[in-house]
Amino acid sequence: MRASFAKNVRWQGLLLYTVGEAALTAAAEDVSAAVADGALPVGEESGLPLTWFPLDETAAAHDAVAAGATGKVLIRVSDED
Repeated sequence: MRASFAKNVRWQGLLLYTVGEAALTAAAEDVSAAVADGALPVGEESGLPLTWFPLDETAAAHDAVAAGATGKVLIRVSDED
């Protein structure tokens, strides 16, 4: 963890398992709508590049993070959009 401080890394998370299924569903819908509307910009043009890997290349995704990939490294777990 100490090595992360030197790299100006921010760890962020939320514990949502106690809020109930309805609240989790509503939150996921709200965040998805905000992304679709452009309220939460992501991607190269926003300074947050996205690098996608299919599920069967999870090891390559891990290697990309270990190698210092910039932005978000994401693993696609289904073919649904």
